[in-house]
Amino acid sequence: MALALRFYETLDPTTTIAKAIRLMGTRGISHAAIVEDDGLLVGIVSVKDLARHVLELFEEAGTVERFDFRAALETSVHEIASRPPYVIRGEVGLNEAAEIMLRRGIGFLPVVDEAGRLVSAYTELDYAVSTMGRAEPARCYATHSIVMGDPSEPLIEALGYMYEKGFRRLPLSIDGEYYMATMSSILMAIARKPVEETLLEPLASHSTPAPVLEYEQALVSDAAEVILAVNERALLLLDEERLARAIVTERDLLRAYLGRGEC
Repeated sequence: MALALRFYETLDPTTTIAKAIRLMGTRGISHAAIVEDDGLLVGIVSVKDLARHVLELFEEAGTVERFDFRAALETSVHEIASRPPYVIRGEVGLNEAAEIMLRRGIGFLPVVDEAGRLVSAYTELDYAVSTMGRAEPARCYATHSIVMGDPSEPLIEALGYMYEKGFRRLPLSIDGEYYMATMSSILMAIARKPVEETLLEPLASHSTPAPVLEYEQALVSDAAEVILAVNERALLLLDEERLARAIVTERDLLRAYLGRGEC
């Protein structure tokens, strides 16, 4: 297997949560592999793992005033990393890897050698690259059940809601325009300004204009191009009245790669 791009980070076990948040957030990726000096894969950390860690400490604190930013941000990633739920050894093609990821509901599939050293990994964004030439309608693979976020919700509450529902991003409607907030943008805000007030800032203050395409006209290739270009890794499909009809994420492009659509 030889992937041209790598949509994940490799981190030393001693890397801090704060550094992991910055590295992953800046690149717009959702997974990092935790590897020893000899390349041995010892764990995986995802954006959801980072969010869970912050939320667990917040729950222990009970109040914003008692939240321990140092404990939240200076913990090593090895302490919160999950062991690889599934790894593959040897050569596996894109199709087989995609089937495994979709069947298991995972976005990161490590490839290791016989000794357990990390060789490479498949991610959902690899399939965004592989669908850039696809001419089917994007709406056939989009997620039509959109859940909109509350722009005024405090960051810590929004992070908890997203974690509970399993969302990595939330679309927002603000003054008739669409925005996108993500787990990564919330965590980045906390890491950049670790003070009590940050936890209570409104979700809207850490959102960005949502990428949008036309519901009827957009192709899979159009969606792939946008998702690869933006850190949110998602876009909205709008109808002629500019109403959001569907959201397209990297998981949807994985389904598009496999032809698992509804048109």
